[in-house]
Amino acid sequence: MMNWILLVMGLVVAVVVALMLGGMMAPKQRRVVRGIRLPVTPDEAWPVVRQVDGPPRWCASLPNMRVVQEQDAVQLVLDVLDDDNVVTGQWQLAVLPLAQTGLIPQGEEQTAVASLLVLAEQSSMGNPVMRMVRSVDRGAGRVDTFLEAVAQQFGVDERATDVSETIGRLVSASRRSAD
Repeated sequence: MMNWILLVMGLVVAVVVALMLGGMMAPKQRRVVRGIRLPVTPDEAWPVVRQVDGPPRWCASLPNMRVVQEQDAVQLVLDVLDDDNVVTGQWQLAVLPLAQTGLIPQGEEQTAVASLLVLAEQSSMGNPVMRMVRSVDRGAGRVDTFLEAVAQQFGVDERATDVSETIGRLVSASRRSAD
């Protein structure tokens, strides 16, 4: 009987040590860039997106947030707060115009027929066990939940996707056209 107790205790200690070591190797900083297509123009999408000051009825699972910066009806920067109102990360929301052929580069005159809602989350995690858990979860959790909840407000039942490459191409195109 004593051997079983020692074996179980040894397994528990091994799991805790593995979580600690794995978490210490996982990065403290994490950046997630996700997006979702909305069938409305940016002007129609912005009022719904802008409701993040206080958790909107349609997405009660949002963390506490505080608006840091707002740029017209295009971009919103928010601090993500924990229960003690300590900043744990930042969200950058942007509503980008889409034409039939795709993203409309900045400064180009085309009529938007839809929008791409992009959410970039930058977060920091000090606790190594939580970092390990976060690194195993390759999904974007609350980011996807928020984007999909916004889309449902417009009758869209779609999954959020990684848009970091798309945004990188758009930024590169904007820089080339500015030169």
